[in-house]
Amino acid sequence: MVFLLGKNRRNGPVALLALIIFVVSLTLLGSKWFLRMVFPLHYRDVVAAKAVKYRVDPFLIIAMVRVESHFNPEARSEKGAVGLMQLMPETADWIYGQMERGNFDPALLHDPEINVELGVWYLRSLLDEFGADPVLALAAYNGGRGRVAEWLSKEQWTGQRDTLHQIPFPETRSYVERVLTVREWYRKLYGKF
Repeated sequence: MVFLLGKNRRNGPVALLALIIFVVSLTLLGSKWFLRMVFPLHYRDVVAAKAVKYRVDPFLIIAMVRVESHFNPEARSEKGAVGLMQLMPETADWIYGQMERGNFDPALLHDPEINVELGVWYLRSLLDEFGADPVLALAAYNGGRGRVAEWLSKEQWTGQRDTLHQIPFPETRSYVERVLTVREWYRKLYGKF
């Protein structure tokens, strides 16, 4: 404790408080119940149902929802993406048409069940297009399928997780890494969905 207090004893209470905060933080970070509060399973039933329907890893979906919107169905990005899975209204309209659901109303994107279904349908289509590779599918979900195909064809990116640094868009690089990392946390904390 002497090294924390140093020669100036007035810093003692501050140093002691810092030590207590440090110890409590380490304890909480090692605690499963605390980490489950940080990584909750909001919308678990919706995600589970869509994961089964579209044959997509539910942990991948929940990680996307957490990264995209932090479970806020009213989330709206600066670029105009909406809802839990942050879908652009134009993309959602296209997906709705592909699903043969009739006329699309952008207000539907605030409905968690509809937003997740459209997002998972789109993710499934990207997985199908990119050989079931979640790294490529996530990059396409964020950066656009055409751009990912171009990066691969021009050999700007190998498409591998260990070469994410090659992705020309910093936002897409960060997005893919965050989603994959969050997915691993969910797997460790919950084991099964």
